[in-house]
Amino acid sequence: MGEFEGQIVAVTGAGAGIGEACAAMFARESATVIALDVNEAGLETLATALKREGLNIATMRLDISDEACVESVFSAIEKQYGRLDVLVNSAGIISFEKFPEHTQVGWDKIMNVNIRGTYFCSRFAGMMMRRQHSGAIVNISAGAAKTGGMNPSPAYIASKGAINSLTFHFAVQLAKDNVRVNAICPGPIDTSMIEKQAHLPGTHGNGRDNIIAAVPLGLGQPDDIAYGALFLASNRRARYITGEILDINGGLVMD
Repeated sequence: MGEFEGQIVAVTGAGAGIGEACAAMFARESATVIALDVNEAGLETLATALKREGLNIATMRLDISDEACVESVFSAIEKQYGRLDVLVNSAGIISFEKFPEHTQVGWDKIMNVNIRGTYFCSRFAGMMMRRQHSGAIVNISAGAAKTGGMNPSPAYIASKGAINSLTFHFAVQLAKDNVRVNAICPGPIDTSMIEKQAHLPGTHGNGRDNIIAAVPLGLGQPDDIAYGALFLASNRRARYITGEILDINGGLVMD
C-alpha cells in the first residue's frame, strides 16, 4: 500500500523521460495515474508496462499548447474521477538556437508549449482543486532558468524562468484553497534532451562526457526528479511547503 492510494494524479509529458518516470513512480505508490502526452505510442508503452504490474493507469492524448484541448481533457478527468489530487507539469520541449540568430518562429514554438501549456494545465487543474479545497501541483522547470544555461536557446531559458515565476503566483493564489504549488529545477538528466545537447554541431570531443564532467555528482536519472515530485506532492512530507523551487542537479548549482 503506497502513500498515494486513492489519489488521482495527472502527469503531462508522460510518454517519455521525466514525465514517464513520474507517472510510473506515482502508480507504484498506489495512485490512479492519468498519463497525458501527444506521444500516444509512448503512453501505450508505459500503460502496458504498468498494467502488467497490476497498477492503475489511464492514458489520454493531450496537446498542452491547445487551450481548448486542455480544458476538454481536465473536464473529462473531473467527470470520470470526480477530483484531481496531484498535477505534475512535466511536458516541455527544448531547442538550441543561439542568440542573436534565434527566430520568432522558434521562440513562439517553445513558449507555446513550455509556458502556455504549463499555464493552461495549472489553470484548469487549479480550478478543480480550488473547488475541492485540496491538491498539489508540481512544475518541472530547469536549472538553466537560474544559470542562463550552456546550450539551450534563449526561449527555452526564458520559458523555464517564467515557469518559476508562475509557480510563485499560483502558490500565492491557491494557498487559501489548501492547494500547494512547487517546482523542480533539474540539472542534466539522462533523457533524449541530453542526447540532443551532446551531439550539437560544434561540440568538441565527447559531448556527453563533457556534460557529465561539469556536474559534481554526474548525470542524473529521471527517477531522481520523480522522487522529488513525489516528495513535493506529499501532504504528509511536504504539507508546509509551497512556492518552493527545488534544485535537483547533482551539485551543478549550489545555493
